[in-house]
Amino acid sequence: MSELAIETKNLSMTYGRGKSTVKALRGVDFKLDNGENYCLLGPNGTGKTTFIRCILGLLKCEGDINVLGYEMPHERDKIISKIGYMPQAISLYPDLSVKESLHFFGKIFGINNRQIRNKSVNKILDLFLLRKWKNTRVDNLSGGMKRRLSLACTLIHEPMLLILDEPTVGIDPNLRLNFWNYFNDLNDNGVTIITTTHIMDEAEKSKMIGFMRSGKLIAEGTFHDLKKRVPGNRKLIIETKEETTQKSAKSIQEEYSLKTIFHNFRLEVLYNDDAIIDGILSLVRKYNKITSILTVEPSLEDTFIFFSNENSKEVMSK
Repeated sequence: MSELAIETKNLSMTYGRGKSTVKALRGVDFKLDNGENYCLLGPNGTGKTTFIRCILGLLKCEGDINVLGYEMPHERDKIISKIGYMPQAISLYPDLSVKESLHFFGKIFGINNRQIRNKSVNKILDLFLLRKWKNTRVDNLSGGMKRRLSLACTLIHEPMLLILDEPTVGIDPNLRLNFWNYFNDLNDNGVTIITTTHIMDEAEKSKMIGFMRSGKLIAEGTFHDLKKRVPGNRKLIIETKEETTQKSAKSIQEEYSLKTIFHNFRLEVLYNDDAIIDGILSLVRKYNKITSILTVEPSLEDTFIFFSNENSKEVMSK
């Protein structure tokens, strides 16, 4: 089996014609290792869902796509039983019961009736705490229960590759935490996972993060790697006794060309290299008596905002 779960080359997708043309994807090159846990981040309309639907062979696009060693969309039928896909919208039949829904999706993914009766459905009912509602019709379930059943149907066939497009939209915090604990357990057992989300703490649970903007994959890496690429990625907060922080700020700007923010007894310095902290503090002590010092690391949200900004430098490395 290939070491790569997914590989795309120069993936492009255009919607509409003439003046209404929208370029949803612009030459995306992407590689995802088997066993990886990867999260795609980006503002609405950046191409995340289109990218996923192209990978799954649900949209015709330009470029090359290889999933689990097969060309997409031409060989999609050969790997449908190996992929689990949970879209943003809940795709369940309202007239079916919970148990009937699991049977239906089990058959779609190639599980025979005996397996469904003896193992798969009972296992998934217990795993997602759905046994109590197994005879309840889908349209009588709450939104959170539908989302839980949707994930159960996605996993009924124990896929090798799990693709989740904003899987926790509209569910309560406890269920969201349970979902992510389960995703991480699956990944620990070798399942390759790719998700999209707008929730920062969810993205941090993934091993790798990719930022999309304007139909391009502009940066990817671990959270630790990505935050180091944000200019002024750390903040040095200095509290003083005197209201003379303006003089300190000016001297720091002249010596180090760093961005500073000052107000009365507080001075903030945006910097990248810890080696210059002693020099900064020496400059401040010329004008102020320092009462406290605090360094702050950038959050994933800070990193997200930087890479979502059209003025940020477009770089891509893994």
